[in-house]
Formats: sequence, C-alpha cells, structure tokens
Amino acid sequence: DDVLDEIEAYNYKVDQLTKNAGAFLQSDWEITPSFNLLSGLRADDHNMVDHLIFSPRMALMYKAKNTQLRLSWGQGFRAPQAFDSDLHIAFSGGGISRISLMPDLKEERSNSISTSLNYDKASAHYIAGFTLEGFYTQLQDAFYLHPMGEDEFGEQFEKRNGSGATVQGITTELRANYDQK
Repeated sequence: DDVLDEIEAYNYKVDQLTKNAGAFLQSDWEITPSFNLLSGLRADDHNMVDHLIFSPRMALMYKAKNTQLRLSWGQGFRAPQAFDSDLHIAFSGGGISRISLMPDLKEERSNSISTSLNYDKASAHYIAGFTLEGFYTQLQDAFYLHPMGEDEFGEQFEKRNGSGATVQGITTELRANYDQK
C-alpha cells in the first residue's frame, strides 16, 4: 500500500509505503468420516516489522447427520502503521487528529479461540437451521492512541503498545426457507 493523504490547511500529511509478503501452508486431514483436522501456518514479512511473523492455525470439525461442531484456534498480527481508520474518526465531527508512531512500536498480536454449532434440517420443500457461535480473542501489545495535546490544527496522538485487551462474543443465527422463499 502506498498512501499519500494530505490536507495542507491542517498541516496534515501521511506519506507511508507498506509492503507485506506472505506464504501459507495448510493441511486438511479427514481423520474419520466424522472428524476433520485443518492446520496451517502463515509466515509474513512486513516492512514495518523487523522480523518474520509466524501465525499458526488449527481447526477440528465434527460432522453428524444434520450437525457440525467446530473448534478453532489461531494467531494473527497487525503491523504498526500510521494510516488506518483511527485517522478519519475526527473528520466526521469537522475536526482533525494527527497520529504519530511511538519509536520502537511493536506489532499487535492476537490469540483467538472459537467454537460453533451448526444444525440444518432439509426436506423436499424446506430447509431450516441455526448456528450458535462463540469467540474469545486476547490481544498482546494492543495499539492505543495516547493524547499528546492540541495545537491550532487539532488534536495530536501517539500510537503506542498497551498491555493487552480481550474481545469476546456470541452470535446466534436462525434460518428457514420454504419452497425457495
């Protein structure tokens, strides 16, 4: 990504080039007709991080007649870069904020686990089902914006690493279709 975002009236300019090259290996193994194991490993070389980043993933799926149960775990990252949605939040209120990166800012890492239960019942005229899903994600070195003060052009923030954060949730979906309606 080559970003040039500039507003001269606010002394605002982001000129940033980010590059990411990744490689992914994956294995999908049918252990039995009812159990599948999916495993993978991704390696990323990002120009804003000074080392290779490895992100493993695993998922186990159990299949019965109308039901699927999944359990998955994975890791991921977000590189430290100045341009993201944080920059444009203040624009909606008519203001502007400028964000700089803390020296030695590390990548944000995530460690996630999720599980889901999917049930579908079908016949010649209808299909009905539900999905129940839960997830838990723990962030390490989570990014946050530290206020650095204000000048005549607006607020100034520095993107820093925090101690961490947790994101979790539950989703429920219901679905039905009768004669394609």
